Amino acid sequence: MIASSYSEAIAKNLARYNTGKQCKHGHFSERYTKTRTCIACDNINGAKRIANNHQAQLERQRKWRIANPEKLKKASQNWFKNNQHKNAMKKRGRDASKLQRTPSWMNDGHKFEIECIYKYCSALRAIGLKYEVDHIVPLQGKNVSGLHLPWNLQVITERENRSKRNSEVYHSSLS
Repeated sequence: MIASSYSEAIAKNLARYNTGKQCKHGHFSERYTKTRTCIACDNINGAKRIANNHQAQLERQRKWRIANPEKLKKASQNWFKNNQHKNAMKKRGRDASKLQRTPSWMNDGHKFEIECIYKYCSALRAIGLKYEVDHIVPLQGKNVSGLHLPWNLQVITERENRSKRNSEVYHSSLS
């Protein structure tokens, strides 16, 4: 049962009432008896509070990571050590994705080119340089997926590759 006025809701000890009038923001919504707040406005404000709290939490985490690089490194190492099964699963998924994104018409020459790209990257890593093989158009993109072909591969620094995060932005050499 919904009361039609604040005083009626108080008298009947109800949590809500509805006057049938707009709130100052134009909502025709019930109001809470305790605060006299429009429920629609309260929901909107609640969503804003959640979003602001989330942004504040992300900012606190970012500042902590900057201030505590050694703790972050140790926490990362512990996570990888304790979650080897998750890493193995992720690698299997990536390997399966590569297989699915390797076209059947690829010939031995293409396969040799890919092998050379990976060997080149491996040689760079062997001398202490942090390089990785990257798919220019990601294999598992949101809007587009690339193929596992030599002309979709590039050797770039580990840092550059990590900063991409499958952004699906095409490399300038493709345009």
